[in-house]
Amino acid sequence: MAGRTSRRPQSKTEVRRAIRRLHRAKAALNMAAIRREEGPLFWAACRLFGSWGAAIEAAGLDYEQVRAVRQWSPRMVIDELRCLNRHGELTTVSALTAAHPRLYGACLRHFGGGREALRAAGIDYDRVLAQRTGRWTRARIIAQIQQRHRRGQTLCRAAIVRDEPAARRFCYAADYQFGTWSRALRAAGFDPAVIRDRDGLWPRRRVLKEIRRRYRGGGLLNTDTMLRENLPLHAAGRRHFGTWRAAVQAAGVDYSRCVLGGIRGWTKRKVRTALQQRIRRNEAFADLIREQSPCLYRAAMHYYGTWGAAKRAAQGTRRS
Repeated sequence: MAGRTSRRPQSKTEVRRAIRRLHRAKAALNMAAIRREEGPLFWAACRLFGSWGAAIEAAGLDYEQVRAVRQWSPRMVIDELRCLNRHGELTTVSALTAAHPRLYGACLRHFGGGREALRAAGIDYDRVLAQRTGRWTRARIIAQIQQRHRRGQTLCRAAIVRDEPAARRFCYAADYQFGTWSRALRAAGFDPAVIRDRDGLWPRRRVLKEIRRRYRGGGLLNTDTMLRENLPLHAAGRRHFGTWRAAVQAAGVDYSRCVLGGIRGWTKRKVRTALQQRIRRNEAFADLIREQSPCLYRAAMHYYGTWGAAKRAAQGTRRS
């Protein structure tokens, strides 16, 4: 290839000069050709500019004009995956999807999926995952649970997810690796029932008492609100009574009236009032409200059947 780079450029200026030199020599500047023929330049450009496309743009060229539309064959897919794996760029299938969408599309087209393509390339995906920095393996999850126990930190999953955003990935990984949080605790040598008791598991009597107190105080008892405002109570209610509805009913609260009949707290009058406020602000668009206030949208559809009917009802109330 004309103008082949013998060493890796050390600065952005050197990268830009090398790209322009190749462009003047009429060399192919698409990513596949550069990676194959100009490896040192390609990796330096990615390190200094973030991507090959960004380096091309920094050199004053139009990447859309210099790139080549690649027709992926099964052989090319396998070679590319092996290349990514050798250079440590292959981490997860989801990362492959985001960073190399066309390559992933070819994996789907020729092999049926990312994992299948990796197997065809002779790459052990489980080993790749295990070598990832910060990968939550079963052994690491067990060690983390035991470490939390020694430090006196809670092992209640609901509390961890609610109060420790940085530890949520650890909980989700435990769910994925072991199936349930209880199984992860057992694998770490703990009895889930004992752990729940130590972390202040809500006994049945306390669950019923808190549901009644919340109801008397006018608090909403629908699942959406409970998951947001009092996850431990909701989890304990389900644990003791099988479902949250059964827990609410066991507390002597009419679930159909306070939850279902009101559509998660939304009465017909409350829906009209909310829509009137939205209409005044010119924000009564179905798509907007479906995104910003899904409960309001579902309640309006429940009471009025269509979004247009709900708006007409709100506008009629305003006129009267």
